[in-house]
Amino acid sequence: MKFEEFTKDTEIRASVREKEYSIAKVRSLPKMGPEIFAVMTDGHEITVVAEAGHDLDVLEEEKPFRIISFDTALPFDLIGFLSYITKLLADHNISLFAISTFSTDHILMKEKFLERAVEVLRDANVRIEQK
Repeated sequence: MKFEEFTKDTEIRASVREKEYSIAKVRSLPKMGPEIFAVMTDGHEITVVAEAGHDLDVLEEEKPFRIISFDTALPFDLIGFLSYITKLLADHNISLFAISTFSTDHILMKEKFLERAVEVLRDANVRIEQK
């Protein structure tokens, strides 16, 4: 299903998470807890997205980030959703880090870009609330 078809009948909803996060390359898999948002590994490195102030064995780290989560369930056959969102933000010089879960996409951006990103998404008819 193409993005344009999906949005004819579906409102895109998103929420901004209240906390600040860091994206870290870590030495080993962390113990999971509520401060951990995501853990990704590709066989070469382990990347963790965690609340700022975490207690991880960090090799490299970028922060502070904020997370916008798209709360609308996205079907697996949806084509172009993330492309649409990333282009909107790229056109406003907003860099992002995207994570997809089973039915939801999340975008992380540096704190300094959050306010502008929310404006851009709202202008594109994304309903955004604070979480």
